[in-house]
Parts: sequence; C-alpha cells; structure tokens
Amino acid sequence: MILSLYLTALAIAVVPVWARGRLAPRGSPIPSPTSIFGTAVGGAFDQPKPTIAPVLANMAKNMAKEVGVFNGDRLTVKITNAFGWDLPISYQSNVGSPTIIGNPSTNTFLAGSNTQVVVTRDFAGAIFIGKSFDPANSKIEISFKAPQGYRPGVDVSYVDGYSVPITCSCGGVPVTGCTIPLFRTGRTCPQNGPGDKVICYNPKKTINGGPADPFFQPCQGAAYTYPEDHAANAYGKCDNGDIQCCVGVRNHVALVKHR
Repeated sequence: MILSLYLTALAIAVVPVWARGRLAPRGSPIPSPTSIFGTAVGGAFDQPKPTIAPVLANMAKNMAKEVGVFNGDRLTVKITNAFGWDLPISYQSNVGSPTIIGNPSTNTFLAGSNTQVVVTRDFAGAIFIGKSFDPANSKIEISFKAPQGYRPGVDVSYVDGYSVPITCSCGGVPVTGCTIPLFRTGRTCPQNGPGDKVICYNPKKTINGGPADPFFQPCQGAAYTYPEDHAANAYGKCDNGDIQCCVGVRNHVALVKHR
C-alpha cells in the first residue's frame, strides 16, 4: 500500500513579482515550518520507505543491475529557466532525508540560465519554482529511494498550486509535466494568490480523487493536479539517471501532455 505523507514544510514569505523583470529580493527570510502541503500521493515525493531485509535488498540491487536500473550513488537533476522571467526557486528535503548536496537555499533563478541539484541515495524532496516566494508554487518532486533498486523518481506537481509550467524528460523523452500556460486558457482560477496571475491555489490539494478542478484540468494526467493523479508519476522511467527539467516552453519539447 502506498502511504500518503503530508509533510510539514517551509512556509516562505510571499513576495509577489508582478511585472516582467521585477525580482523577489535575494536572501528573503524563511520562517519556521508552520504549514502542511498537499502531496502527490504516490508521487516521487511520497515513495515508500525501505521495508525489506538487507539480504532481499541486495537481491533487488543485483536484479536492478540485470535489467538496467540506474545504480549510481548520486542523482543529478538539471533545470533550465526558459520562462523568460527571473524566478524565485527554493528547496525542501523530506523529514529524515539527506539534504541536497551543497544545501542550496532560496534564491533567484535567472531567466535563460541553467541550474542543477545533486542528491544521494535515500533522498526525497522537492524544488519549488514560481513568480513569488510561495510554498504552493509549481514543484518538481524527486525521489531516489529503495526498496526497488534505488530507482530515480520524478514528477511535476500542481497539487498545492500552479505558478509556472514545468516539464521533465529522461534521456530526451518527456515523462512528466505540462507546458500549457494555465493562466492563458481562459479558465477561472478558483483562488488567486497575491498579484495578477502570480499563483493559483489548488482547491483539490487534500482531495485524493479526481477529476481535477476545471482550471487545472488541461494538465490532468500530465502533472499532478490532485493527490492521486498517478498518470503524472514517472517513477521507473528515468533509470538512466538523466533527468532534465524545463520551466516554460522555449527551447524545449512543445509538450502539451506526454500521454
């Protein structure tokens, strides 16, 4: 059974960015954890913890080698900002999980630039990207956990809210995410955050079953739009260890839905 894990996380002060080129300030303070996120149940951020004995774990590892599962000790996720704006970016590790190597902090992700994160085995966490420092931003969820051979897992989640479109590919093949700019579809956001089209909060964040809220529906099945939107789960599809994500659509596969 896949356990649903609601994580106590960083509540980051919301600093809207309403105009192109206007940045949220660098080094904005991060208050103590006070909020609970809606998590993609069964998503990369919610992969099960190891429960098998060491002997079985070794057997699983050997089987993984035979079928070509990624067996490195580190997993690299590369991200391109093709959105056209400088965007706030922040990071979170699951409780008890190793931190991202280098322990990156909340920062500004410059337009047209690239960044990457490197994680070790047993990591589970997320990267938040949006137009403001808001904990409900669009996010990339990452898992590199046992018991199934330390297989890399990744998904794009709009469970908490939508701020910018994100897609992720493995080996050049899109596996999760949705490039549809939801603020341009003409659909009404059920709960807007501060500013004009900065963030749309998801009313289905604590409702496991679908369908998605109408505003989020164009991306249903491509990105997580409610906690059990499992078609967006790319676990087991990135066994070459090559994960590349893109914010926006420019210089990237013009993907509407990957299924």
